[in-house]
Amino acid sequence: MRIGIVGAGRMGKALAGRLAKNFEVLLFDNKPDYLVRAAASLSVQAAAGIEEIAAADAVILAVPDREVTDCIKDFNGLKRVITVFNVATNVAHGTLTNMACPQVKCTSVKFVGHALEIANGARPFIIINQQPAELVPLAQEIFSCIGEVMIGKADMVTVINTIAAEKVLEAAVRMEDALKEQGFTQPALIKSAIEQVAAGIIRGYANNNLGPFAREIEQAVKARQKR
Repeated sequence: MRIGIVGAGRMGKALAGRLAKNFEVLLFDNKPDYLVRAAASLSVQAAAGIEEIAAADAVILAVPDREVTDCIKDFNGLKRVITVFNVATNVAHGTLTNMACPQVKCTSVKFVGHALEIANGARPFIIINQQPAELVPLAQEIFSCIGEVMIGKADMVTVINTIAAEKVLEAAVRMEDALKEQGFTQPALIKSAIEQVAAGIIRGYANNNLGPFAREIEQAVKARQKR
């Protein structure tokens, strides 16, 4: 099966690298020099244009939210049957399907995950939109190679990812402020505390694999929250 991916940014490259292990991958980006470098680094084929991408068995849109509309308009103009999976978190499923002409079959496939983690081999939780039902089997075949797949309402991922991003960034900002209040102002030190200590502990908490030091702090935090 030939999979076309539009967008050679973080998510596009992460998906191309993972899918290339199971499928023939064709990558496209509107920045030619960047596209050539990205495709070479991933050992996938660079597409000459949107027409070549549209000829693939399925097309994944891995572009920023604001660019999804332009991509759908381009596909509409080709006047041919194209199967499109959009992974942009903040593009509502209804908006996507309303933009597409009848020949452009669209659905949403959204990731409870992070592009850099996916590129490093993490298996995210993926929600494939339940409608249109005829696109679900193909989406399952493609995306089950990347993570754990569920069929449902893909737009719920927007809520999930927003909560996760807001809460962890609030914690990171408070952490930085607290360290500075204690006189620890070196940028490298603060970066290491957030990037290694905090991120490592969050990962350990998620996997129920905290060490003794973090486990004691977890118990103390939960005890304070119960008061």
